[in-house]
Amino acid sequence: MSILLDSPVDALRQYVSFPSVSADQSFADGVSGAREFACSRLKELGFEVDLIPTPVHPIILATRGDPSWPRLVIYGHYDVQPPDPLDLWTTDPFDAVERDGRLYGRGAADNKGPQIVHMSALARVFRDNPDYPLHITYLIEGEEEIGSPSFRGFLEEHKQKLQGDLLLVSDTGSPGADQLVVTTGLRGLSAMEVKIFGPKQDLHSGVHGGALLNPLQALMQACASLHDQEGRVTVPGFYDAVRPPEQWEREELAKLPITEEDYAKFLGVPKFFPPPGYSSLEGIRFCPTLEFNGVGGGYQGEGSKTVIPAEAFAKITCRLVPDQKSEDIANKVRQAIEEACPTAVRVEVQLKGGGDPYVVIPPGKPGSSGQESELMKKAFSVAEDCIESGFGTRPIFLREGGSIPIIQDLKELAGLDSLMIGLFTNEDNLHAPDESFNLTIMDRAINSFEKFFKQLIRD
Repeated sequence: MSILLDSPVDALRQYVSFPSVSADQSFADGVSGAREFACSRLKELGFEVDLIPTPVHPIILATRGDPSWPRLVIYGHYDVQPPDPLDLWTTDPFDAVERDGRLYGRGAADNKGPQIVHMSALARVFRDNPDYPLHITYLIEGEEEIGSPSFRGFLEEHKQKLQGDLLLVSDTGSPGADQLVVTTGLRGLSAMEVKIFGPKQDLHSGVHGGALLNPLQALMQACASLHDQEGRVTVPGFYDAVRPPEQWEREELAKLPITEEDYAKFLGVPKFFPPPGYSSLEGIRFCPTLEFNGVGGGYQGEGSKTVIPAEAFAKITCRLVPDQKSEDIANKVRQAIEEACPTAVRVEVQLKGGGDPYVVIPPGKPGSSGQESELMKKAFSVAEDCIESGFGTRPIFLREGGSIPIIQDLKELAGLDSLMIGLFTNEDNLHAPDESFNLTIMDRAINSFEKFFKQLIRD
């Protein structure tokens, strides 16, 4: 029987055509279309598919196989980032176009392409072995790009359905088509918004300037107090729980096929500013951060408008490493901002959520527990061999700078440790115009995952 997944590029092109922007209600039809597309593909593969309602977008929960078999859970998300700014796209973001070995479209790499990779590999496996003796649960959510607000509640209610031996994820990155990374850690996240309030309305800066503290000045003063001159975060207790990297992790990072010069050129920066004692490449994987994501207040239009603004704001996120806790760090940063803010203005710090960091020590590596499930022990070893077979190099085991908070939730509530195999690269322009998926990676990954799934059940 021929199915759409037999033509992976065509399948991905159709998946991308559904504008599943979870952040914008005007894209509701695209969200439901992408969800139905994913459900249809899973049904073609023989999965029993349920849609679990949530306050925002339903979660796809699909199962295949005898529950007594070893249990694998596969995670993905069907929602995508907004396509804006549209004028910077070469082609329509939801009409996927193939050029120069890539498929261009919003969601092609994050995360629809990797999902098609897994499904296409399983289609080949199930065709060769209809009674494939692995119980597989698919978990595909529609809110990842808005912080997965419904996921924790879903997980608390349905965690028994997700009990398993291993979680497989391909929502992480790799250096390129010749070198994949098995991600061993994800930074956590604490998000907050600071608002500084001054006069009851914007004021004429000539008539009133000199009599009161400008909220923008107070904001800059408070924000500047959060780092020292070397870039270290000055919030009391910020680094207290930080777990330093293992020596093997630094050795793995040294295998990364990129120099600091290459990295600087790619980013277009003249110089790096990493934390003391770390290189720039170490800083994004092993160190926590406090970043200003946006600031505003007063007149933002063209030309000049001489006002003292009534209020100012800053958006802040902290990326966290083991063993920091999101809520603890958020409270410490809030207290530091409140104490640094002058009394001539009023400050509010709103916590916007986040999640704790996640780290997994591969079986057999220094620091591993030795108590891993048999499927987990086998999977990491098999993945190394299958990736080498498909890509010509063995994968590197690295922590990643980004955050997927639900991975730690799945560990905490369902006991699932993760095998995270990165299939997107920096050149794929995630969250940016002209997002694309490397079709060489796609082809190699389908072959590698086909071997992975087949070898996973062999004695």
